[in-house]
Amino acid sequence: MTKTNELIEDLVRDLRPVRRHALAGLLARALVPGMALSACLILFGHGLRPDLGAAVFVPAFWVKSAYPLLLGLIGLGALLAVARPGGRPLGSVLKVTIVYALLAALALLQMRDASSSEESHRLVMGISAWFCPLIILATGIPPMAATFWFLRKGAPTAPILAGTVAGFSAGALGAWIYSWGCIENGLPFVALWYSLGIVLCTALGGLMGRFWLRW
Repeated sequence: MTKTNELIEDLVRDLRPVRRHALAGLLARALVPGMALSACLILFGHGLRPDLGAAVFVPAFWVKSAYPLLLGLIGLGALLAVARPGGRPLGSVLKVTIVYALLAALALLQMRDASSSEESHRLVMGISAWFCPLIILATGIPPMAATFWFLRKGAPTAPILAGTVAGFSAGALGAWIYSWGCIENGLPFVALWYSLGIVLCTALGGLMGRFWLRW
């Protein structure tokens, strides 16, 4: 018994209390360079939308930007959960569903007010549908690297789930950054093509998590 007590004392002798929000602080420090790199990719590789000064007065622009930002914030909350042993992001799926449902409702209203079939087609396809999801995937890569670095500093016990959440968060944040360069104002476009880009990041994150987040 004495030896057991001595062993326990040796194990805990150098332990230091962890600050309450240490995990959130670690995530913030990881995201800053990742988000900065994504912003540079858009700013210097794509460019801000040329009519940004006028676009900020268009409600659809703010809806387009708010949608991925809200998803990203939900994803980061879920990421903090899965970074802990046995953590499960309870309620996150419901929150994501509500946000998407709100966007879909606004998109339907915008489609209803379209004056012609050509305008309806433009609201859905825009002029960048074929490359929009790929740009979101590209802008999501730096935040994904940051979130994976964060998870490897944590203790996730469900690697595929953790990777999926990391990919979702990164894709949403990448889409938010891209929204400042995207010239589209069609909410159906956002509901379809932005979401596809986020789904691609989510799938990639799940695949990567299977191999890179195993203990």
